[in-house]
Amino acid sequence: MHIRKLDIGMLWALYMLLEKKSISGVAREIGLSQPALSHSLGKMREIFNDPLLIREGNQLVLTPCAMSLRDKLEDLMPSVQNLFDPLEFDPSTSKQNLKIAITDHAGQVLLPEVLRRLAKLAPEMETTISIIPNRQTDLADLDEGRFDTRVGWLKTLPANWRKRKLCDERIVLVCAPDNEQLAKKKGKLSPKEFVDLRHVALDSDRPIYPNIVDSLLAKQGLKRKVVARVSHFAIVPYIIAKSDLCAIFPERLAQTYAAQGLVKVVDLAMEFPDSEISMAWHPRVHYDPAHMWLRKVIVETTKDMLAAR
Repeated sequence: MHIRKLDIGMLWALYMLLEKKSISGVAREIGLSQPALSHSLGKMREIFNDPLLIREGNQLVLTPCAMSLRDKLEDLMPSVQNLFDPLEFDPSTSKQNLKIAITDHAGQVLLPEVLRRLAKLAPEMETTISIIPNRQTDLADLDEGRFDTRVGWLKTLPANWRKRKLCDERIVLVCAPDNEQLAKKKGKLSPKEFVDLRHVALDSDRPIYPNIVDSLLAKQGLKRKVVARVSHFAIVPYIIAKSDLCAIFPERLAQTYAAQGLVKVVDLAMEFPDSEISMAWHPRVHYDPAHMWLRKVIVETTKDMLAAR
């Protein structure tokens, strides 16, 4: 017997015939004409080299081969049917592990509220979070399955990835609340005054904010005085709080640290282009119910945070 001669439709029709023993009844139930079903039965008789159903009086009876097939199909067909059932996901009971990669900046801004909502809506679910820098090499990890969703500055992505913008982020300057050099300053800081400050810069294999700021300054023939470089935002406010240094920072993150008394936000006479926080995911999880739900939670969390400002 050659399995390639069979298809799922033929197996389902055979299963129904062996259960119902009525060509006309099964034809109505599965939406085929009687001639079409009879033709299918003929092909299956040829494939299994057995008459399968024979007529005795007004009834069709099963051959021994057909009875054996009926028992096997009774075990098989529910599994075949399950192939076409939609994936089910209930966040209130799911114990699935969702893997998120998020940048230092986006993690500090979004993660606390996202995790609070996940704990409330999906108490049994586990979330694995990787804090990653802004650089191209990390993007390959999603293809390798290390994480399913990435959130942060996503300037370059593979063409087949899905992406959704979450929010724009304004760039500002921060310094210590008691910074002596800036304490006497009245009004906005000029570009020349800005570059004369001592700066802490975010540094990585693919620097993001320094590129935005320094490119704009270079057009005016200016260059910042960078005295320290760090790989993550999180340590910067603690460096600044106890020094005369300053740094360019995403505004929402700057306001968070300002509320804690670590830094103050300084007005600048020059405007830098906004950066963008986005969410990206691999096509393999685009239609997965759990990941669709997670993305919805992240989007709704961001919208609520923006509305609350």
